[in-house]
Amino acid sequence: MNTELEKYIQSTSSYFEEKYGAAPTLVAYAPGRINIIGEHTDYNLGLSMPAAINRWVIVCLRPRPDQNISVTSQNYHDKMEYTLGQDFTPGDSWEKYVYGCITIFNNQYNLNKGFEAVIWGNVPIGSGVSSSAAIEVALMNALRAAYAADMDDLTLVKMCQRVEHEYLKVNSGLLDQYASQFSREGKLMILDFNQLSSDYVDADMKDWAWILADTKVKRELAGSKYSERVRETADALQEVKSKDSSVQGFRDITEEHITLISDSVQQKRIRHLVLENQRVLQAAEALSQKNFEELGKLLTASHQSLRDDYEVSCPELDFLVDTALQLPYCAGSRMMGGGFGGCTISLVRKDAVHKFSNFLTDEYAREYDIVTELNNYQLVDGAGSYKI
Repeated sequence: MNTELEKYIQSTSSYFEEKYGAAPTLVAYAPGRINIIGEHTDYNLGLSMPAAINRWVIVCLRPRPDQNISVTSQNYHDKMEYTLGQDFTPGDSWEKYVYGCITIFNNQYNLNKGFEAVIWGNVPIGSGVSSSAAIEVALMNALRAAYAADMDDLTLVKMCQRVEHEYLKVNSGLLDQYASQFSREGKLMILDFNQLSSDYVDADMKDWAWILADTKVKRELAGSKYSERVRETADALQEVKSKDSSVQGFRDITEEHITLISDSVQQKRIRHLVLENQRVLQAAEALSQKNFEELGKLLTASHQSLRDDYEVSCPELDFLVDTALQLPYCAGSRMMGGGFGGCTISLVRKDAVHKFSNFLTDEYAREYDIVTELNNYQLVDGAGSYKI
């Protein structure tokens, strides 16, 4: 196990003992993720290239003999308590994730007893590295292990996705949960949402590094333009299907089909989807050939598409990308995540990371009076659990 993760599990277990007077009997953990390329493709059954990062959510849990549930957020110094079978309305957003996981699990596998749990995490919130999915996947792994549920990993991530749909009202795809559960250390995943399958490619970056820059602009996807994009692409698919019987789903759509879409905005949305899927395959080829200049160009093309065709960028993201691309040691840059805030991901020469970080930090502070946070993550294994 990762030594960083071991240290965090130990401190979270100690906090559990302090709060509940005894040691936990089970630990589960799930990482956040980055996504190299393939954005807004998951709910359209496309392709993406994610990997888990060395930031985690940890759940320490101990079953109780009664029907009471007590969950403490170590980060928020807050506690959520209720009794199984009684009405309960979750408050803050962290409670919605927790209550959603417990309720969906209970409906499927029938919790016969309650539990005590502590949740801690260091996945940055609202930065596009999927803190919400890490909470869901960690807690669902904890529940599966604690109650010996006959649940495979794919079922688990689909149940986590239901939490987003039913309790956060976000029509998200499976990218975040799948990457958090299935990632492998030192690998990038080529994830096919149409088949719900994944291949892995070695992430030997030689002299290059992935650098994330946080806009510090926090976006709430619920009720936002995210759901609007889901509707726009779904409507476009229906129109194409009505005009070409050979098209059964998103993956059957080619560039030639775009002209069949009567709405010009929906045309742009589908163009992004078709070309972004192509870019994922081209990125995998560039990685296999260690052609990092080409990989960088694909990143930048992805950003331009997300900005102009999918229209999910924002001025702060565009500024960070444009500033990064001024530097000769940056091969490419793009926004990452749902958009409207969050972070950028840039491909930067390792020997220039310090210069890159200083330049980006200075320019962003000058433009927006905001101190950006830059991170260089390690690629780690996906979620897991074990009994103590």
